[in-house]
Amino acid sequence: MKSLEKIIAFEMIKVPDFTMDHFQAEIRDNLHLEFFFEKGRVIITPELDYMIIGDATDQEIHDISNILAAHSGVIEKIKSYLMYNLSLYSALLETNSYYITLNNHLLISRFLMLDDESHHFEIKLYTINRVELPGNYKDKIYLGRDLLSLRRIHRDYFGLKFIHDSLNEQIKKLKGRIAEFVPGTDRFELEQEYLSDVESLVKEFSESSQKILSQFPADLTSADVETEALVKVNRYFRDLKHILIEVEGALSEIETRMFQKDLNRAVRYVTKFKKDITNDINYIMFKINGRISDYVNDIHI
Repeated sequence: MKSLEKIIAFEMIKVPDFTMDHFQAEIRDNLHLEFFFEKGRVIITPELDYMIIGDATDQEIHDISNILAAHSGVIEKIKSYLMYNLSLYSALLETNSYYITLNNHLLISRFLMLDDESHHFEIKLYTINRVELPGNYKDKIYLGRDLLSLRRIHRDYFGLKFIHDSLNEQIKKLKGRIAEFVPGTDRFELEQEYLSDVESLVKEFSESSQKILSQFPADLTSADVETEALVKVNRYFRDLKHILIEVEGALSEIETRMFQKDLNRAVRYVTKFKKDITNDINYIMFKINGRISDYVNDIHI
């Protein structure tokens, strides 16, 4: 429960005022927060109650009860802060609106502390029908991941570094899962015919990202950034989107091949990775290319 304890102890920045539409407000009202115990996990419900998934010690149950009783205001604040970040710096909610709506807008946000010194948390999002909790928790649907900073709202380069780092992390994890769950002959085929293509594309993404990170200011929303520079950086982001579309296609080929070979234990990691890529494509398309294009075109709606 280190993640929750750190959030409670951290002097988080003020949540900016923003108006949620009906869809966002429904999600906010049905938002569940998930944190790890030593062996199990705890889910905080919208009513500030909790449910235990797996094992929990008496001390852990005592601690979560005390936190909810003494720090309900902080819990509500982190929910609003999370919604603000998801609305501004991701396309996760809109990309997955069908599944979220199908489950009556229930969203589970799992907090993973990156390290003991960091104020950054990786957020993994899931949805499930509420009647399935906690008994059928394993049937939840993975929606994607994001990064949350408790200290700073603004994301340099629209959070490009997180996308870049996440891609490289995921390709390493995928290689590990294939090595662990795919037998030798099948593994050689997947690595030589498919995975090598994904690695090559991820390398190309890294190299193309450097054009943006090295040539443009970190705050691309600043009034000091000239229109000509915005047109250029928008093209670079569009190129990154095209690379990700190719990654998505390559992962689909791996996924199909794994299904054909009944490699069910390994294929779920490919499916999750592909889901992350789809989210990144939509984020670049709608939240980055879209915003920059509206600015360049002097469109104000």
